Amino acid sequence: MHRSTAGLWAAFVVCCVSAAAQAQPSVALTMDVRHTATETWRVDYRFAQPVTAIQLDAVGDYRQQSWKILTPGAQLIAGPDGDRIAAGGKPFTALSVEIATFHGTTPKTYAPFNRFSDGGTAVFLGHFQGDAERGKQTVSMHSRIRLKGLGHENVIAPPGNRLEPGGTRGYAYFGPAQAVQSGSTRLLLDPTTPDWVRDTLHDASGRLAQYYAKAYQRPLKGQLDILLSISGLEKPGLSMNGGAVLGQLAYRFEGKQLIGDHPKKRELLSRIVAHEMAHLWQLNVDRGGIGENDPWIHEGGAEAMALDALLQTGLSSAEQIAAYRAAQTATCDKLDHAVTSYDGIYACGLVRFDQAGVAVVPLWLAMMRASESSGAVYSEKMIAEITGGKGAQPGAPAPGTD
Repeated sequence: MHRSTAGLWAAFVVCCVSAAAQAQPSVALTMDVRHTATETWRVDYRFAQPVTAIQLDAVGDYRQQSWKILTPGAQLIAGPDGDRIAAGGKPFTALSVEIATFHGTTPKTYAPFNRFSDGGTAVFLGHFQGDAERGKQTVSMHSRIRLKGLGHENVIAPPGNRLEPGGTRGYAYFGPAQAVQSGSTRLLLDPTTPDWVRDTLHDASGRLAQYYAKAYQRPLKGQLDILLSISGLEKPGLSMNGGAVLGQLAYRFEGKQLIGDHPKKRELLSRIVAHEMAHLWQLNVDRGGIGENDPWIHEGGAEAMALDALLQTGLSSAEQIAAYRAAQTATCDKLDHAVTSYDGIYACGLVRFDQAGVAVVPLWLAMMRASESSGAVYSEKMIAEITGGKGAQPGAPAPGTD
């Protein structure tokens, strides 16, 4: 994912199902996600077989603030690596949770709720999904998700098979709006979206999608959803957040500076769109793709793919690309070229791809083919095999920055 706040760039991890998760045993369940009141939601888990706990990835303090376990004897336990719901070791087949709308953002992952100015809400379904425990055995949740809104609400599910067992989770929308279909793209834009945002989003998305499909020799599989929510226009500053999951791009914008057109804002938004759409193509493989390790590969890779696409489509000039690349290289230099920090994943990840010895399009094209043919996730080993072991040399200057 990609985020910009008053010019500060960062990004989040892309949602995926790891090869390990796909290989481990699973338990079937039905998950009902219901909007029960304006600020209240309920999730009911119904497992086909008894489990002793649910394991969920950490999402900041979202669950600690917003989740209330309704099932007697069960409790939410926060840990450094994630959250766990258990009933003192006793097996259960049903679990119910009441959730209050969470209005904040959660670093390094998807915002749980994106609020629209008309009262609509986009809910990230992936935060309800994880693994289950059967004693000492960990099994993946093979979930079928059912959605129900308030009586007057329109409910829009993620595209494709996202609600079926094994489907990649995305955002579901609950609210008054109707999506607009434009070719193979379904648009749900906040009614307060400024004209410059609407124009830039349409223009950049169309040109970039066409370029990525041609450059990486694969159109997107199925429909693309684009959701944009806007809130907090009374707040100072400008915040632009974007996230990608297969078949869906979700944006969340806030701040007074969103009002009023300016070339710098268009450049910023185009770069966010290019980064997020790059993730869609990284995920656009039948198997393999993004793994849980080495986030610099998919985030630094998306940066490199985006800069190439922006230049080739004319959305950014060579001078703008060079300036951004130089700023990221300077950030990486300050981090001693390490990819262990939040900023390093993006800045130094970009530098590593710049130094790989193979141009970004043929490199990622080869990575996609290698991943799809073998089922292996993208990795440093894969990059080394494609580049002949060259890869990045820590401390070496990136192109055009010496």
